Amino acid sequence: MRVRRICDGDRRVVAVHHGPSDTWVDLDAAAAVFDRSVRGPLTQDLVDLLAARERGRDMAQRLADRAVGEQVAMVTPAPALPVDVTSLRCFLGWEKHWVQAAHSLVRRNLRAAWPFIRAYETVGRRTFPALRPGAAFGDHPDYYTGNHRTIRADGDEIPWPDYTDLLDYELEFGVVVDHPIRDATPAQATAAIGGFVVFNDVSARDVQWDEHRRSSFGPVVKTKTFASTMGAVMVTPDEILPHLDDLDASVVVDGETWASTSTAGMRWSPGDWLSYASRGEEIGPGELATSGTLPSGSGLEIDRWIRPGQTVTLSIDRIGSVSNRVGAPSTASTPR
Repeated sequence: MRVRRICDGDRRVVAVHHGPSDTWVDLDAAAAVFDRSVRGPLTQDLVDLLAARERGRDMAQRLADRAVGEQVAMVTPAPALPVDVTSLRCFLGWEKHWVQAAHSLVRRNLRAAWPFIRAYETVGRRTFPALRPGAAFGDHPDYYTGNHRTIRADGDEIPWPDYTDLLDYELEFGVVVDHPIRDATPAQATAAIGGFVVFNDVSARDVQWDEHRRSSFGPVVKTKTFASTMGAVMVTPDEILPHLDDLDASVVVDGETWASTSTAGMRWSPGDWLSYASRGEEIGPGELATSGTLPSGSGLEIDRWIRPGQTVTLSIDRIGSVSNRVGAPSTASTPR
């Protein structure tokens, strides 16, 4: 099931997609007409609806069918964040992305070392060790904690902060937790996933290189805390989990396809991510965990860079998309 949130002034309610008619239904308004007994958290809070699982989906489908049949409560929702995210954990999902991004950073910033690295890889037929993920990536899911307060909605402008000259997008998906877990097994963690959403982990690549080389806390401090974006539509896990390793994806900038990729080859599952993250701590409803960048899902990997005024659309089959215009840099920053 595809669900989203309607934000109209102080009104916050759930909208559900009616597949046969390709129509969105205001679930709270439909409940007010057809079944006031279910009106409340399940029709007004998306996380609560997701947590109700089959009971919630059955109720939403029943109301949507009646609403469409009687031409009541059908809406065209404006883009909005589907949930109020309470925390953000960003995982590393694909070794191929890491390797491609690392090669691009070295080519761009350590040109003198590049011939040696290429010779090593050509002769040895393997990736230069320093350009592979850390050893821990093979042992358990790897992640950093991002800034959930700077997540922007589908259609919002991506800000260009004054401390970077090299802005980049990153094509990812995220999962939202809908009930608490702690020290969960992968199966228990998977059962806590309420929905899937497309995510853009916006990055400042010149800052990333500087932080990687000189910071005590690694390359994800100011590099990634100023902005990210997420789609307006969330899809329930019953529609995604059976296909999670075989979803096509794309990056389109101003109508031109820059990259085509897929979710194939992900090292750890979302259940693995959340299981690891829940060790010794509670993860609760509204927390967001993201997949890391799909291979070739960033400008860094393909050496193609977004510019102010361009519109970036990231899409993943069955999950959805997120589209945002790139804002103008401040006067202190000149993109190159």
